[in-house]
Amino acid sequence: MSCSRAAVPARLFLAVTSIPVGNNPVGLAIAPNGDLYVANSGSANVSVINTTTDTVVGGPIGVGGTPVWLTVAPNGNAYVPNSGSNTVSVIDTATNTVVGAPIPVGAGPIAVAVAGNNKVYVSNINGSNVSVIQFDPTLTIINPTQGTIAGGTVVTINGTNLTGASVDFGGIPATGVSVNATGTQITATIPPGAAAGPVTVTVTTPGASASLVNGFTYLLPVHATSLVATPALSKLFPPHVYFPYLTATLTDQVTGLPVPGQTISFKIGSNLVGTATTDAQGVARFNETLILTLILAHGGYDAEFAGGSTGSAILSPSSDHAGVIEP
Repeated sequence: MSCSRAAVPARLFLAVTSIPVGNNPVGLAIAPNGDLYVANSGSANVSVINTTTDTVVGGPIGVGGTPVWLTVAPNGNAYVPNSGSNTVSVIDTATNTVVGAPIPVGAGPIAVAVAGNNKVYVSNINGSNVSVIQFDPTLTIINPTQGTIAGGTVVTINGTNLTGASVDFGGIPATGVSVNATGTQITATIPPGAAAGPVTVTVTTPGASASLVNGFTYLLPVHATSLVATPALSKLFPPHVYFPYLTATLTDQVTGLPVPGQTISFKIGSNLVGTATTDAQGVARFNETLILTLILAHGGYDAEFAGGSTGSAILSPSSDHAGVIEP
């Protein structure tokens, strides 16, 4: 007769390592770099452990009184609720240094959660409430950097901590402002500018404000022009001037209005014979009496506008050729 023996389960052996830290360790959190952060509630500090070697990295990092359930955000900042001092300490896990002063929150902060837009929420066990921390915005770039003074250009502004932002250009509020879910990009429509030139772009959030000095430049719109030269009125034989002026009229083709105060050049062939400034009716006049012979020899003259600007637009160049007619 044979007998069988029941299988004996293998014994499970466990290796337990003790890593000395501060007094009364409570909260644990892993940083993006793989290090473990330990809140030592009894010694008001945080220990850092290298999880590859299971050794303590550097000395303990001092925080507020009675730190408890800390959290490390995706950006690498560790947020430590100090329940004994009603504050939150921020540790940069890249340098293992405390960032700024402790942030006051409610009574008895015990736990922290970080939203995707970098807002920090703190539960206050003794205050029966939750504190919301929004950090100062930062700005990196705006695109495009130029637009017409009439407004309406849509821009994007990149940065951090932009949730809840408003935007102004040279002190004038933008419209259509929206912020993406992570609080890293704003889309806005620029307002009309007060004047052409650079302005400071300011972003304001519930946390604070940040600016791009001279970050956007308002440009005058470009208007096409038309220049109409009036034919010279002369009697050919014998040469005689019936009207002693060459005239040219400059018009803004966008507004349809005459353009005063602009310089018109009068040429015969390739020779500049003189210039004149347009009056309130957009008309420039140049005396033709002494150049009639040249006008007749070339079959007329040319009027040219090299371009210019007004307070509201840049004016494009234009030109015209006028012949000679006999009444």
